[in-house]
Amino acid sequence: MRALRFRLYPNPEQQERMLAALEACKHLWNDALAHRKRRWEEERRSTSYNHQQWILTAARNSDPELQQVYSQVAQDVLHRLDKAFRSFLQYHSRYPKFKGRREYGGSFTYPQAYNGSVRPDVRRNRLYLSKIGNVRAVFHRSLPKDSTLKTCTVVREPCGEWYASLVYEDVVPLRDVKEVPVSRKVSQAVASPLGIDLGLKAVITTSDGIGVPHPKFLRKAETRLKRLQSSLSRKRKGSKNRAKARHRLAVQHAKVARQRRDFNHKLSERLVREHDLIGFEDLRISNMVRNHSLAKSIQDAGWGQLMKFAEYKAASKKGKIVVRVKPAYTTQECYFCGALNQMSLETRKFLCVGCGRTLQRDHNSARIVLKRALAQVGQGMPELNKPVETRPPPVPTTGRASPVAEAGTRSPVR
Repeated sequence: MRALRFRLYPNPEQQERMLAALEACKHLWNDALAHRKRRWEEERRSTSYNHQQWILTAARNSDPELQQVYSQVAQDVLHRLDKAFRSFLQYHSRYPKFKGRREYGGSFTYPQAYNGSVRPDVRRNRLYLSKIGNVRAVFHRSLPKDSTLKTCTVVREPCGEWYASLVYEDVVPLRDVKEVPVSRKVSQAVASPLGIDLGLKAVITTSDGIGVPHPKFLRKAETRLKRLQSSLSRKRKGSKNRAKARHRLAVQHAKVARQRRDFNHKLSERLVREHDLIGFEDLRISNMVRNHSLAKSIQDAGWGQLMKFAEYKAASKKGKIVVRVKPAYTTQECYFCGALNQMSLETRKFLCVGCGRTLQRDHNSARIVLKRALAQVGQGMPELNKPVETRPPPVPTTGRASPVAEAGTRSPVR
């Protein structure tokens, strides 16, 4: 599966149809949710997706609003609601909510785009959407040739921009599949390996000792965002001036997101082009943002987006590998002797208690990530059994130096 996202430029008539489809999907969601809720409260009976789909078929014959929406798009709304209830009952997630009167964003999906309801035309730069028409699109990437179009989701961002997300399923005959020997794949990857430490002062620090400063796009735009937010809060609710102020604020947020996305695209492209093996820390970013003092800086860094960009770009190129390694003790373990050095996050340099070396914390962490990435990719391969760099990481200790045998032969200070 691969997803491609393209910008849409609908004309005024097409935009009215797309807004009408969003409004109809919102009303259908609220009506179906109210029906489930009322049926349970009054009759103590649950409602299935098939039951509501039967009701939808009868309602389409008399409701002109639903008739303007492609039939499978309306069915997908009921499928989303059923999935939300299943998640609520099985995994105790949030109870499905009613959609508000004023929804500035939203999306609707063509679940079976391969049946002709969605037809991309790269030559004419058009994307045909059933019940909407041929919408002008910018195909900045070539469409997969040996793939089948599965779904198409039309998204309206809060800033007013329209996008289409096309999901393709790769179709490769079994007789054409050839297994690549693991040893050959690994030997290509070792040609130019790189370990990356993710941080806040430098968004990445490589095992080569190179640091990329944090761009801080959100921090730089905070002054203007605060001014626009204050202007929005002063406007009367429901007025046209409030809608204009909200749009200006959404445009500024979209600009920050585009800047961050462009930065991560260029950085990931350079990393994948220059290196054959890249190791990242597999950080639990969703847990890290619970720290309110660091949450804004972590979200502004875009670590998850950078790793995803690097992974899909490496997958599309021959001989490129991106792996994620366990991040435990990467900032405390000494690269040379394997001893743990317990210290606070404010300490950027530390004196190793095992070998006495003075190490730069981020650079040392990146080299630990590289060592673990090589061990993860080439573990058990005889051609990768080199000292220090490719042995499995030592078992973390509690402040004492690990034996030399655990970390490999000591390397001279560089």
